[in-house]
Amino acid sequence: MIGYKHILILLLFLSCYITISQNEKIIIKGKVVETNLEKGIENVSIRISNSPYSTNTNNKGEFSLTLPKKAVYKLIFSHLSYQSSVKDVKTNNLDTIQLNISLQQQSNILDSVSVYATHKPETLVAKANYSIYDFDFYEDKLILLTAQKSLTKAQIQLSTYEGKIISSCELPKQAGEAKHFFHDYEGYTDVICKDSVFRLDVLNTDILLYPIKQKDFSQFIEPIADSVNNHYYYDDNWQKYPLFNYYYLKTNDSLNHLLSTITNADLMKLYNLEYYYLPSHLKLEARRVANYYKTDKRIVAALMSGFTQSMFYEPLYAPIFILKDTICIFNHHNDYLYHYNKQHQLIDSISIKYHHPKNWREWKKQLFVDEMTNKVYAFFSKDGHHYLKQINYQTGKEVYTYKLKHHSAEKIKIKDGYVYYVYRPFDSTQERFLYREKL
Repeated sequence: MIGYKHILILLLFLSCYITISQNEKIIIKGKVVETNLEKGIENVSIRISNSPYSTNTNNKGEFSLTLPKKAVYKLIFSHLSYQSSVKDVKTNNLDTIQLNISLQQQSNILDSVSVYATHKPETLVAKANYSIYDFDFYEDKLILLTAQKSLTKAQIQLSTYEGKIISSCELPKQAGEAKHFFHDYEGYTDVICKDSVFRLDVLNTDILLYPIKQKDFSQFIEPIADSVNNHYYYDDNWQKYPLFNYYYLKTNDSLNHLLSTITNADLMKLYNLEYYYLPSHLKLEARRVANYYKTDKRIVAALMSGFTQSMFYEPLYAPIFILKDTICIFNHHNDYLYHYNKQHQLIDSISIKYHHPKNWREWKKQLFVDEMTNKVYAFFSKDGHHYLKQINYQTGKEVYTYKLKHHSAEKIKIKDGYVYYVYRPFDSTQERFLYREKL
């Protein structure tokens, strides 16, 4: 949990990860128009690859970004109704750069009824001598976590979407067993290992690994859900306590601001009652431990009784996403979707019910966001098959249901209208390959 006294430390830590000078600035501005037309496109999302900086175009299609000076920037332009575009910008020691970008219009028709997949999944990376355990996206390439037999000897590989391996590197022996990738708020891929954490970057085609202290990662990187317009959004969620808060803070500001409090009121009542169910000698022990660690005796009691490990305890799942200019909190515990504007004012609260299927076990408490299209998908499993339900983030309603072809798909991720996953066929000696399907 991030305490209030850690805010200044958080700011200092964030600044130390910015590898470019903050004193020199460059302004990149321009206009985004439709191909063969001069009409500006409103609300085009403009993101800097592997950076927290982003903005949107105004009603004339114009945009402006003030950035720390760097030799090359990769700008990603995306809009729901237009094909995405990537532009490499060389600064050449200039103070201001003017761009004119054109996007090709595309048709997007949303179905209002359930539609199920029937087409064949596309195999992206399939190697007979090793398995893919996790993956992430890097610009127009793929980053793979691979191993022949065990993740104690894992490799990081850079691949094209056609399965061609461009480069690879081994994790240091002292890293411990590799576990998985973590896509952090700055857009970097972090490699989580048993005894260490590495930030991954690519220089030309070479894979670079930078060590991060595990304590720093767990306190100052992992809790940050997103960053946009020089604001950081983070939480103090602890899986063994049924309440947490979302905060936001601005760069170069030492004050944190409460955005929303998430709790399961019914579960909290049961949680707090655990202390009163303890025998007298255990109550005394709970008070001693609480006094020593300067925490609540009821928290200690719930841990001592094993309540957080029981079937009655459900960790909170209420993710936050920034979709276009709207901050969305999907609070599945009070059945509401909250919308906030850029000024962090609550716009409205929308009732949601998609996470209450007839069989409650079908809902897997997982939402995915396609950052390129700003579409939200909820994950369900029924009769051994996986389903993705697109959820309209403005209304909270189900748009359509997509059934994955492979029933035991793992490490599901969504990008630009495709669902990607790792899969090994049932009763097969085939290694884990990387697939994708068109949503």
